[in-house]
Amino acid sequence: MKRLAYFLIALGVFVSDRLTKQLIEEGLGLYEIKTVIPGILELTHTRNTGMAFGILSGSASPWVPLGLAAVSILAFLLILGFALRNPVSRGRLQWGLMLILGGAAGNLHDRLSYGYVTDFIDVFYGSYHWPTFNLADSAITIGIGLFLIETLTQESDAATGGHRTGS
Repeated sequence: MKRLAYFLIALGVFVSDRLTKQLIEEGLGLYEIKTVIPGILELTHTRNTGMAFGILSGSASPWVPLGLAAVSILAFLLILGFALRNPVSRGRLQWGLMLILGGAAGNLHDRLSYGYVTDFIDVFYGSYHWPTFNLADSAITIGIGLFLIETLTQESDAATGGHRTGS
């Protein structure tokens, strides 16, 4: 039953991602900008045919979308398998994996359905401009952070015999 609750996290991320992308697709024309916080945050409807941060998005090769879809499917399956092989008692790990899984599913849906991923969150400050991203990307990033924290603290616990050293 507890495993089902974790999978509901992934489902929630997927549904939220799809809803926000649908709102952007219906509410903003392609490349249209809506300022949310002047000088910091805008909503900008873009389409990413490449990988994270637009890597390979300028490629004219017909193999790039197929390759990216194949890699995305493989990553999705590996994450799913890893989540199922680890106990539900490792809550932080399961949360992280489910955030990654839900985000990966959202972007994979776009890639398989449209050949691109809809991005819209545009963060910048002065001349610094972060690549446009979406809710799925945010979930994946947070999930990776939780995964790393869990992995590093598990290794730290193992190195100290299960006891944390502190000041």
